[in-house]
Amino acid sequence: MSRISGALVGTGGMVVILAIGWWWITYGEVIGYGYLSWPEAGRCLFQNSDVCSLAKALCLGSHPRVLIAYWTSFFWFGLILFSASLLTIRPKKDSR
Repeated sequence: MSRISGALVGTGGMVVILAIGWWWITYGEVIGYGYLSWPEAGRCLFQNSDVCSLAKALCLGSHPRVLIAYWTSFFWFGLILFSASLLTIRPKKDSR
């Protein structure tokens, strides 16, 4: 694996993990109180909808505004970086 591939894998993986953590901070209480089911809240990880916006509005009193404004593009950015690492992997040459 080249240095660029390693950097993209590491950075992309870290961004995805951070996005999942940020999503959980934003939607964890909404799931806990039963306002949204796991599948409904899970869709908010990678897409915006009216349901997701409503769930964020329900959390306004519990979290600082910065944490509530979960950005789905952050998750997609991490996946793009991780996927780009797959494009930079070069097959090893056979040394016969």
